[in-house]
Amino acid sequence: MNLNRRGFLAGGAMFAAAGVAGQANANAKAATVATPANPHAGPDGRKYEVGEPCLQVPAEDSMGVCWAVSHLTNGWVEYGLEKDLSDAKVSVCEGAPGITGFDEYSVRVRLVGLKPATKYYYRAISQQVFYKDNYKRDYGEKIVGSIHSFETLGASQRAHFCVINDTHAQWAAFKMVVDKIKELSPAAVVWNGDASNQTENPQTGVEIFLKPKGSEDFATNIPYLWVDGNHDFRGIWNRYLDRLMMTRLPTERSARDWALTRNFAVRMGDIAMIGLDTGEDKPDRHPQFHGLVASEEYRVAQTAWLADSLERPDIKSAPFVVAFFHIPIFDDDPTSHPGDLCDNGGGKYTTDFAHWQKQCHDLWSPLFEKHGVQLVIAAHQHRYRYHAPTADRSWGQIIGGGPELATAVSRGKTRDASNGRFTSVIEGKVEGGKLVVNIHDVVNKRIAKTIEYAPRKV
Repeated sequence: MNLNRRGFLAGGAMFAAAGVAGQANANAKAATVATPANPHAGPDGRKYEVGEPCLQVPAEDSMGVCWAVSHLTNGWVEYGLEKDLSDAKVSVCEGAPGITGFDEYSVRVRLVGLKPATKYYYRAISQQVFYKDNYKRDYGEKIVGSIHSFETLGASQRAHFCVINDTHAQWAAFKMVVDKIKELSPAAVVWNGDASNQTENPQTGVEIFLKPKGSEDFATNIPYLWVDGNHDFRGIWNRYLDRLMMTRLPTERSARDWALTRNFAVRMGDIAMIGLDTGEDKPDRHPQFHGLVASEEYRVAQTAWLADSLERPDIKSAPFVVAFFHIPIFDDDPTSHPGDLCDNGGGKYTTDFAHWQKQCHDLWSPLFEKHGVQLVIAAHQHRYRYHAPTADRSWGQIIGGGPELATAVSRGKTRDASNGRFTSVIEGKVEGGKLVVNIHDVVNKRIAKTIEYAPRKV
């Protein structure tokens, strides 16, 4: 089976009209049925189930916890500094204070007021809601999850991250990268886009982001920082992705940047980590997306945010600054074209998608140069590559590999991993005063390359 980058386009489930009508009928039925005799069954007779908690949107003083549920659920998190949670505090669902939320696909809880660079213990608690209206409802039994732990970010935290990308719902590849991450045990992981192909229904979204097959506990103890890929913009339900992947707190940005809910600028020990969004890989006016995306103005809006973030004292004082985004913003391969994103290229693509993003290069690269960003980590091309800094470009660029080879190996085939064609985990950590980056080839169980960066002058 030849799984190339474009072959993933057909992988998303179709959102048929009959399916929409069936879901609507099921929802209407659920709203009128009384509590079943079995408290662990839903109104439709299916077993009530909850997924493992997923740590998301980590910050110095907050942490997101999200988990999948099979039916309408209210949930909360107990957390504290003691391993047995004897000092536990309770945080209600996202939406409080005022009115708490309850959802039929996920529970989202935001823990706030936390201490920087601190280890906390927590567990998720779920309770099914049998709801007819506000005055006619009942509850199932509580399901109390296992105790897990996490670390908040901060300048005194250990500086150790990993990056995965282009997982595309390929579960053999996903398990390989998750197993490697558990072995490396970083403080946080950057999921650098294209987790999906296109997401047309909530069930597919839940499976991709909260319950990946064979790796359901992937984020119970290690938080994930999310970066959109171009495929994560595609499909009806990816427009409601915040029901599965929580957004950053509004307090992390100014009123001018209210729409930039995914961008992050956080400190992890000696590393400042910047998350940017390159948007779609086709022009906004492309026939496939005309009127459905507005990536070009989105990139411009992020530029002002980036300039301000790089001036923040906690970011400016970091010895190392690394930026993360999905589509590369540089490529020295003469066959790789950026496409037409600002009328570059005469109004037409040389291929059906942009290999790299020239608009982002033109907007963001001057800021990387000005503020001493040493490294950017990208994805998208399904091929590991490294562009070292040059006299004309002070920052290096690493591109992560894609999932095809892991899938092929899982089918008993062997592939040549030369030319960067392997599934990767990019690991960065500060050792001996340097930023050491290892490129792990998880298919062939080797380190393909080690790159070192000296601290910048601050």
